[in-house]
Amino acid sequence: MRITNSTLSTNYLRNLNRNLKLMQKYQNQLSSGKEVSRPSDDPLLVSKIMDLNNNILQNEQYNKNISDTLGWVLTQDSALDNMTSTLNRIRDLIVYGANGSLSETDRAAIKDEVVMKIEELADILNTNFDGRYIFAGQKTLTRPFSVNGDTLLYNEGGTPTDGSQENIVREISKGVTIELITNGSQIMTASGTEPGNEDLGAFLNNVVKALKGEDGLGSDDLSGSLLADIDKHIDNVLQVRSKIGAIYNRLEAAESRNESENINLNKLLSQREDIDVAEKYMEYSVMKTVYLASLQTGAQILQPSLLDYIR
Repeated sequence: MRITNSTLSTNYLRNLNRNLKLMQKYQNQLSSGKEVSRPSDDPLLVSKIMDLNNNILQNEQYNKNISDTLGWVLTQDSALDNMTSTLNRIRDLIVYGANGSLSETDRAAIKDEVVMKIEELADILNTNFDGRYIFAGQKTLTRPFSVNGDTLLYNEGGTPTDGSQENIVREISKGVTIELITNGSQIMTASGTEPGNEDLGAFLNNVVKALKGEDGLGSDDLSGSLLADIDKHIDNVLQVRSKIGAIYNRLEAAESRNESENINLNKLLSQREDIDVAEKYMEYSVMKTVYLASLQTGAQILQPSLLDYIR
């Protein structure tokens, strides 16, 4: 094969251009701190980096969901704590009202306080978190509890088909959901009570009637079925609160796993995306030396010009 000056020049320029591109690549890596700056640098690596970034973004969103849900559950626990205290006070008033020797004035005063406590229960159960009612089922923007006369009502006695008696479900990880207790009817309904006292609102209305001596209710009912049934309603609230506590513990564990997974993902992303500065600078220095040597070699390969002869 015949080697001409033109062949030497063409091969030299091609190699010089390749060395220059490699030196530019190392310069870009050193200036950006990243292995790749565009997909064409390494399509497979870029694909893996994009997947990792997407997983990290998803994880961060799940972390926000968990954090928001923890605040929601803590608010629920606090509300039920206040509700338990209020029901215990109503229980004390039932015991006081069962005393047959009370005057009408004393009994009326006890009745008035019970009525105030019923309104207080409505305020407690209408607690909201970040503008959303925590015991409104899935209708979190609708005030769920109200008082009509002396009766505490959930969803104004509405039907269970409107979303107010369905719990909210939150996604806390990929394919993992958790059901929150937002259905207020679970708090309002106790089992094992006398007929007519299953619903907390109806039960409290019967307490008021007994204190007034209406509908055949009186002191005997206060010391009997009504006193026994309020204990069942208190136990029901405690059971709901216990379930909420279990949900909180699960959320805390999920938050810990999420944070650990996010650390691992970021570490893996750094391993694939970030450069080793010392190693990369050494590679750049070597390539710079190669490029300068190429330039010096080129001076001997390229054909002399007219200016060389003038000298």
